[in-house]
Amino acid sequence: MKIGLIGAQGVGKTTLLNALANERCFKNYAVCDEVTRWVREFNLAINEDGNDQTQELIALKHIYNIRMHPKMITDRTMLDCLVYTRWLHENNKVSDKCLSHMQLIFDTIWSDYDYTFYIEPEFDIEDDGVRSTNLSFRDRIVKLFDQALFEDVWEEENCYRIGGSVQERVDRIKQIIGINY
Repeated sequence: MKIGLIGAQGVGKTTLLNALANERCFKNYAVCDEVTRWVREFNLAINEDGNDQTQELIALKHIYNIRMHPKMITDRTMLDCLVYTRWLHENNKVSDKCLSHMQLIFDTIWSDYDYTFYIEPEFDIEDDGVRSTNLSFRDRIVKLFDQALFEDVWEEENCYRIGGSVQERVDRIKQIIGINY
């Protein structure tokens, strides 16, 4: 089973990923950390400063994760990559070709996720030195997620909005996917 956590920066995806990883029922799952942090290790621009190279590398890692792990939980999905690429494109930071390529990759691998969980902002953004703390950036990303979810995803039966405390989110995910322990 392939589970993806999606949403803007600072909504608690990594915290939720870590909580799920500690659940006995997910002990045999690959836990795929946020791809953007991996890209940053190469000293590439991320967040509002991303570019074609950044987005292509992020997409490559999403493809790798979805193809290489039959059982996984991932912090971010190809939908996240597409949404952030749309923002970068709106702001003339990525090319038309890059945006088209991200849409093609999304269209190709999205159905490989068995379940995805969209987490809406409920908390202030914590500055961890990596994620953007720019609220207007996050607000626009949230709007782009809403648009993408409405246009590209909600007709799918595998995407759910979840909220609440970390434990409430864990319990809701387990309920949705049918795990009772």
